Amino acid sequence: MNNMKKVILSAMAILTSFNAYADDHEEAKVKHAEHIPGTWKRTWISSDGNPVSMTKVIKADKEDNHFIETITTSEEGAEILNKAEKNQVKSKWELLFKVEPVTGNMLKFTSIKRRGFNMEDSKWNDWKEAGFHYLFQVDEFFWNEVMKDLDNSTKRRFSRVTDNIEDQPYHELAKRKLSILKPMLGKWEGSVEQVGVKAYGLPAHTQKIKHVVSLNENGTIMTWQWQSQNFDVVGAQSYNSTKGAIVTNYHTSSGVQISGTLISSSDNKFLWERSGDTPKGFLYEKCLLDLSEEGLFRHKVMDRTLNGVAQPEEPVIILKRVE
Repeated sequence: MNNMKKVILSAMAILTSFNAYADDHEEAKVKHAEHIPGTWKRTWISSDGNPVSMTKVIKADKEDNHFIETITTSEEGAEILNKAEKNQVKSKWELLFKVEPVTGNMLKFTSIKRRGFNMEDSKWNDWKEAGFHYLFQVDEFFWNEVMKDLDNSTKRRFSRVTDNIEDQPYHELAKRKLSILKPMLGKWEGSVEQVGVKAYGLPAHTQKIKHVVSLNENGTIMTWQWQSQNFDVVGAQSYNSTKGAIVTNYHTSSGVQISGTLISSSDNKFLWERSGDTPKGFLYEKCLLDLSEEGLFRHKVMDRTLNGVAQPEEPVIILKRVE
């Protein structure tokens, strides 16, 4: 009997400890919620072909991870309409909502209650319970939300609206985003038995390569140079806040100008999608930069086409860190 009491008491202690942890965990501030307050706006085209805007003004509520948003939807150019017509295309309401972390910087939005605004009487209606959910991501510049399910989703992007440049700290955002590329920094050297590459104007030869990668002082621009016999490439990588992606641009001594986007990264492996103009026509390719092994830089081009025609596969280029 005493043993049974001990078991019960132990179980109760574990449960109490778990509940305490759960409460603490629930009350902890969500990491990315700091970017939520502010004014956000998106504009789209209605079914009758007119531009419509939605503006959210969001303020933090008393409880952690709780917010109140005032939402106004109006048809652009509604000032030319009479009062009755304006009320048909303009609406305003408030939502009390909370946010919870899902994975990474993905958050869950849960509405708690809502109320509408009577446009004719200029008065707020009574609060009513609400209970809809969606997933979203937010940073210094954009609020991206996903409604419904993945197959039938309505993806919506809001831009932050502000008159204060200090509300858009691009430097900190870009530095944080670009930091994943730090394994590329340094001086790298190697050689490869190069096949002829029509798009880049490269003949078949033994290519001896020097590759130098560095960051600017505030960590927002990564510059690099690829040097070999009679073939130089100068490029830069930075964070594009409009696209929400890391982008690259480079020029070669053979007249190629390329732009690209980092489309995937994992375990110090970086997959780029690139395209641009060459003296021979339009080039498209993917490039995998693999730095998963300490001191090695692997460069692999895939899916290359020139004017839509598939090009011969190139060997993997392996460089070693020298500095």
